[in-house]
Amino acid sequence: MLKTHLHPSQPLVRQIIALAYTALLILVLLQSSRQPTIGPAAPPGPPDLGRELLLTIGHIIGFGLLVWVWSRAFAPSPRALSLAVSIALALGTVTELLQNLVPDRSASPFDLATNTIVTLVAAWFIRARSR
Repeated sequence: MLKTHLHPSQPLVRQIIALAYTALLILVLLQSSRQPTIGPAAPPGPPDLGRELLLTIGHIIGFGLLVWVWSRAFAPSPRALSLAVSIALALGTVTELLQNLVPDRSASPFDLATNTIVTLVAAWFIRARSR
């Protein structure tokens, strides 16, 4: 009988982790603010500075981690980081635009800029650490 052990160092496991994380991030980014599937509902009324800061930190963590998990998923390919950046930039753009289809959400140029900057900075850090 052949035994197979999955280990996080195996490419397939890293790719499954990246796909699962991407699906979770998409769900979080495209869910209703008033009736979210994950996390608390947004408080009613105009957004306050504390809430906006918390949401921005969420984008920073979300997209920084997205670049890292996809760069690991494609490793050891020399194009791994480029592919990870492409996925993160596409996902950041598409999810912001799709938020216009969610009844209580709308696209945010600030969030799109945050996603883009975080993606590029994360890639720079990953490349700098790999040298």
